Amino acid sequence: MDGNGTNGKGSRPGAARLAFLIPLAGFLVLAGFASIALLATLRGERDMTRLPSAMVGKPAPTAALPDLRDADGTVSAADFAGRPFLVNVFASWCAPCRAEAPALARLAEEIDILGIAYKDRPEDTNGFLATYGDPFAAIGVDRDGDTGMRWGVYGVPETFVINADGIITYRHAGPIDRRVLDEELRPAMRGAKIGVAE
Repeated sequence: MDGNGTNGKGSRPGAARLAFLIPLAGFLVLAGFASIALLATLRGERDMTRLPSAMVGKPAPTAALPDLRDADGTVSAADFAGRPFLVNVFASWCAPCRAEAPALARLAEEIDILGIAYKDRPEDTNGFLATYGDPFAAIGVDRDGDTGMRWGVYGVPETFVINADGIITYRHAGPIDRRVLDEELRPAMRGAKIGVAE
């Protein structure tokens, strides 16, 4: 027995339980905050379009990607050098990407769009395009998401305006609807000196 009349071992199970419970409680608190943020995003209470982009004002990444339409070819933003264009990062598993398909179809009549299929299987991407339309001048396959990271993508869909000098002048996170098209994207395109139909 120790000086307090205990055998010195009685407090160990409690200390072991405490050492287990403290990290568990910390994890549960962090998981709770992450769940709240995710739910707010899904409900539209957290505006992902307001997240800053470090890429605006910088040259568009020109890394080559496998070409969805040509198994032996590659596509890149460099293929559009000397002319303004859009880049749209999308995926077949992305519900908002389906919602923005009509807006992209309208944009494709005005400007070339480079599609980047983000973390998607080519067969799924092809199925998506067959169902919702194919507005893209070219489509690169970003299977591992590395190119998306180079563009600073937070999620899909995201759309970038690139001017004729290859500089990113605007970025929109989230689906393009009629309001975004008329109030944000077309003004950004005009600002990049892209001729668009009024």
